[in-house]
Amino acid sequence: MIRNVVFDIDGTLIDTEKAYMNALLDVANDQRHLDFTYDQVVAIYGIPGIAGLKQLGFTDAEVPEVLQAWYQAFAKYQDLVAVFPGIINTLKELQKYDVELGVVTSKTNDELAADFTPRGLTPFFRNIITSSDTKKHKPNPEPLLKMIEISEIPANETLYVGDTIFDLQSAKGAGAKFGVAGWGAHNHGQFGDMDYYFSRPAEIIDVIR
Repeated sequence: MIRNVVFDIDGTLIDTEKAYMNALLDVANDQRHLDFTYDQVVAIYGIPGIAGLKQLGFTDAEVPEVLQAWYQAFAKYQDLVAVFPGIINTLKELQKYDVELGVVTSKTNDELAADFTPRGLTPFFRNIITSSDTKKHKPNPEPLLKMIEISEIPANETLYVGDTIFDLQSAKGAGAKFGVAGWGAHNHGQFGDMDYYFSRPAEIIDVIR
């Protein structure tokens, strides 16, 4: 029985991939004269920005400046950001059932305010955990464990819906069930431990019924 449905944001509730990745390519390739491909940078989509930049090879000294430039460049691509089709209707339908809705995201509180809150989805969720709320971040289970703690709903009754291997690893580490957001995920066979594969948001309702 699922009583807590928890969502990732980027690639799950809202489509930010092209905006974030094109902005990062602008900074890395145009401003810093590097030679990253889209496939290389998209590999860090879904983890906190600082960790992602380090994974791409930026030094501790470079990261703050690159991160600031990345966020500034993101504004240029805001028109590419949109709520995924079917999300709002699914959230409305889930509200009819005896489940809590929550968010666990790698966004900071500031990022949440900048590109999630304006989309009008925040009122659907009782609990929201950002990377500002925990010391460790996905793929570590700490964010999901924090959600389980504040919701007071056990892990085996919690479903985390996300689009990356980091989401799956965080959920499994916390003992929660995991469902792949197939509409936003790049599925290369990395989701072997998933409990559910959702090709569209409405399929989540079938698990709750």
